[in-house]
Amino acid sequence: MAKVLNNGTEPAVLRKLGINEKYQLAMYLLDQYRGTILSCRYTLPQHLALAESQTRLEEVVKVAVVDTIMRHPMLQVGMIDATSKTPSWIQLKSLDLKHHIQWLYLGKDIDFEHTVQETIRVQLDERFPELSTKQPDWKITVIWQAGAAVMEVLLTWNHPQFDGVGAKVFHEDLLEMLTSVDDRGYERPGLNEDILTLPEAPPCLPTPIESLKSLPLDLKYLARVYWDEIRPQFLNRDVSQATWCPIRSSPYKTQFRAFLIDNASLLAILALCRQNKTTITGLLNALALIAFSSRLDSAAAPAFQCSTVMDHRRNLPPAPPDAPWDRSDRAVSNYVTQVPHRFDTGLVGRIRSKLLANSSEGCDLLSTDLQRELWTVAAQNRREILQKLDDGLRNDLVGVFRHVTDWQKTMRDMAKRQRQFTWLISNIGVLAGNTSENAQEWSINRAQFGLSAEIPAAAIEFAPISVAGRGMCVSVNWPDCAVDLMLGERIMADLKS
Repeated sequence: MAKVLNNGTEPAVLRKLGINEKYQLAMYLLDQYRGTILSCRYTLPQHLALAESQTRLEEVVKVAVVDTIMRHPMLQVGMIDATSKTPSWIQLKSLDLKHHIQWLYLGKDIDFEHTVQETIRVQLDERFPELSTKQPDWKITVIWQAGAAVMEVLLTWNHPQFDGVGAKVFHEDLLEMLTSVDDRGYERPGLNEDILTLPEAPPCLPTPIESLKSLPLDLKYLARVYWDEIRPQFLNRDVSQATWCPIRSSPYKTQFRAFLIDNASLLAILALCRQNKTTITGLLNALALIAFSSRLDSAAAPAFQCSTVMDHRRNLPPAPPDAPWDRSDRAVSNYVTQVPHRFDTGLVGRIRSKLLANSSEGCDLLSTDLQRELWTVAAQNRREILQKLDDGLRNDLVGVFRHVTDWQKTMRDMAKRQRQFTWLISNIGVLAGNTSENAQEWSINRAQFGLSAEIPAAAIEFAPISVAGRGMCVSVNWPDCAVDLMLGERIMADLKS
C-alpha cells in the first residue's frame, strides 16, 4: 500500500528499493557506474519513411512511448532519500516527455552509423542531471535521417530503474505499440502535448525478488563468502583473481567497442554450439579464456575467474492479477544475479602451451587441439550455468546481499580490494523484432547492448544481444583508467576473429 506523506502534499512512497536496486544505486552515487543503453534499429512502415512524414512520425513515436510507459510502472516512478540507507520509489503525478524523448535529425551527408556509435559512447558516460523526485532516470534518443527507411532508438537508463532484460521488454513492447498506433488513434488519456498526467491510483510496482521468494544460504557457502569478505589480503592465495588489473576509480571513462555477426554466420555458430553441447554464452566465455591466456603471460595471470550475468525472472511466481505487464518474464524491473566461473592453473597452462604450438597459424585459426579445449571449456561453462538454474535461489549472490546494511560503504571497500573477475558476460538473449518483410509494418533489424565501465567489477565486459532472424551484436567495454587500450583492442579483435 502506498504511504502518503505530509497529508498528501508530497508524493506517495510506493516501496523501498530492493537489493539489486540499492546495489546499482550505490555504484552510481560513487561514480563507479554511469549509464546502460539498449539501442535498436527500427525499420519504418513505407508511409512514414518520407521526409514530409516527420511530424507524424514524431507523434506516432510519442504515443507508442506513452502506451509503453503505462504498461510498465517502473517507467513512471521517481526516487527519494537516494543517498540514505533506505531510498524509496515514489509515485509521480506527471511526466514531461521532453525529458524522455529526444530527436536527433541528420542531414543526408552525415554518416548515420558513425553518429549512432558516437552517441552511444557519449551517453554511456553521461550522468542523469539528478536523482530526482520529479522524473524517472531513463530517456530515448531517436536518430533519423529524413526520408530514411530506418531509425535508431537508444534507450538510456540508470540501472536502479531496471535491468537489461527489462530494456529488451521495453523495446519489444514499444514495437508492439508502434504497430498498433494507427489502429487505435493518437488520443491518449492524460496526454496534453508533452505532459503525461499519470493515474492518481498508485501503480503496482514489480516486487523485489527477496520479497517474493526465500533465498536460502547453506552454512558452508555462507562461511566461505564471509571468509572471503574478512580475509586479510596477505592471506589471499587465490591466483585466479585479476591482480594484473588493479581497481582504479578515476578519471572515469568507458572504452566502448562493438562488432556485428550476420544471421548466416550466427546460425552456423549456433549449430556448432548445439553440436558441442553448449550455448553462445558458453562459447564466448571459452573464447575469452583463450584470448586472455594468449594476451597475458603466466606471471601476470596464472589462472582466471569470470562471471556470467543471469536473469532471475524464471524463479518468480506468477505476476499479480492487477499487474499491467501480465507475465513475470515481462516485468521491467531488476532481477539479475551472477554465476562465477574459475579456470585453474592446469587448464590455463595447457591452453598456453597449445597456443605456443599454434602461434604460426595466427589468432584467427585455432589448431585441432585448441578447438578441442575451446569446446570442452564451453560445454563445462554451460553445465555450470545449468547447475545454477537447477539450484534456483539457493546460495545465490542476492541472498548474500540481503545482509548488507550500508551499500555505499560496501562498494567503497570493494574498490580498495583486488579485482576478482578478469571478464564478465551479460547476454540478454534474443529480441523479438518481427521478421515480416511487409514494407507497411514496423520491425527491428538490429540491437546493440552497451554497458558503461563498472569500476570494481570485471576488467573487460562483453554484452551480446541478437534479434530473431537478424544476427547478433557483441559490445565490449572496459574502464580506460584501469585497462591498457591496446590490450582491450586486442582482446576484442581476438573474440571477433
